[in-house]
Amino acid sequence: MSAEASPTELELRGAYPEVTPLVQMRYAARQLQLFKPRLARSDQAGSLLTRYRGRGMNFEEVRNYQAGDDVRSIDWRVTARTGQTHTKLYQEERERPVVILLDLRSPMFFGSQRAFKSVTASGIAAALGWAGLQHSDRIGALLFSDREIDTVRPRRSHHAVLSMIHSTVARAAELSSPIPEQGSQTLKTLLEEARRIARPGSALFLISDCHDLDESCSQPLYLLSRHADLQVLRVSDPLEQHLPGQSLTISDGRQRTFLHAGNRPVHEHFAEKQARARAEVEQLCRRYRLPLLDFDNTQPLIPALMSVYGSRQRNNGWQNARRPK
Repeated sequence: MSAEASPTELELRGAYPEVTPLVQMRYAARQLQLFKPRLARSDQAGSLLTRYRGRGMNFEEVRNYQAGDDVRSIDWRVTARTGQTHTKLYQEERERPVVILLDLRSPMFFGSQRAFKSVTASGIAAALGWAGLQHSDRIGALLFSDREIDTVRPRRSHHAVLSMIHSTVARAAELSSPIPEQGSQTLKTLLEEARRIARPGSALFLISDCHDLDESCSQPLYLLSRHADLQVLRVSDPLEQHLPGQSLTISDGRQRTFLHAGNRPVHEHFAEKQARARAEVEQLCRRYRLPLLDFDNTQPLIPALMSVYGSRQRNNGWQNARRPK
């Protein structure tokens, strides 16, 4: 970690993201490897067998055939012209398009502690953007609000990440309630738009609470998975999965509702409904072999990122790194 920013200074809090902390995420991003997520738990929906296609092979030179060379790489024209067997050499491309799909719709405007889901998601997006740029990848983004989709075309430039950050902060600032207005865009629309702009071999990172990643998204997920690599990063608040034991007064900014701690049927129904929704997301990801990574917005973000994407050598100093639940 750079001396210019400590893990404590990079902690994201509150209801709205700010430009300066997101820019400072570049210090943490130096230790992230986007294409080798460590899925330690067997119940994760994704698989480490994802086929990262983006780093293709560029022709480098032709040389004399040597024992052990792949016969499929023999250059038959040069071989015929010279009378000696020659083989083609290739080098791996060093960059690929990385497109971050960031959900900033109304349901992301929620949090019970530390930070709203929209803030945590913005921090993840910034970290992934800086990490991709660190490894010479082209960075682009689709920012998804209730009504609009903002596009940042993939470029290998810090201006692309900064453009994403400024657009993210502007869109998140428009949020005022976790209740979407009628006619709000669905996640299916974002996935269809991603397929339109993502070139074959692109790496896509969907950052969302996945509340509507359901069977309606099956076809765009299938089409995306055929020519691009998609990781699903699910941001959730523990309060959305299980209601707490104490009584609560809940407000959406317009109305207030009192939840009594002794109302056991309501608690059980709520937990069962949320468990079914989460299981549907996991089933979809298993079907298309998509890595599914969970992030808890009530926990520090940097250790969570390090536990998933951090290099083993550099991660040794992070004693408090935790696997997101």
